[in-house]
Amino acid sequence: MNRFIEKSQFPMSYNWRLRTYPAGSILLKDFPEDCGYAHKGQLIVPTQKPTLDLVGPNLIVTVGQAFMGNMLIDLDAQHNTGITWCALGSDNTAPALGQTQLVDEGGGAAMRKVVTSKTQAIAPNTNQFTWSTFFTAGESTLAIEEAGMFGSSTAGAAENSGIMFSRWLVSINNIGATSDITIDYVLSIG
Repeated sequence: MNRFIEKSQFPMSYNWRLRTYPAGSILLKDFPEDCGYAHKGQLIVPTQKPTLDLVGPNLIVTVGQAFMGNMLIDLDAQHNTGITWCALGSDNTAPALGQTQLVDEGGGAAMRKVVTSKTQAIAPNTNQFTWSTFFTAGESTLAIEEAGMFGSSTAGAAENSGIMFSRWLVSINNIGATSDITIDYVLSIG
């Protein structure tokens, strides 16, 4: 039986990117037909330059790793939805493999959004997947310290619902609702 040699035959990299824009400066549009990506959802179109642009690492937690495996084998209906929600929280406890939800998903459902767009780059030898979520200034009035991606048929608008795929720390104060926020979660395989 052939086995993958971990990280050399099936390497994965993953990171997040958070950008803030002046409130009201983001438009949502349909993807153009020839955009070069397989896609679902709407295209996030800023009309101004970002006021803040942060990038960093994250942790795919243990339940997220199991969720990915269950999606790959199409275990059951709970696991064939993919990653569908992004949530913001207000706790800066370090990410740990055993975590199953954000430490403090602030504000309940108001701090959780359906992913705005999902894309896959269509190019030879490119296996890059991006989940992008747009929070209006009014939907993200929080001193944000953490964020995470969630999936499964049990994920929804309710706080702490679904299976957490990944979690990371990011620090931005948007209590005054001055900024629209976009979060891109990027997963590259190979």
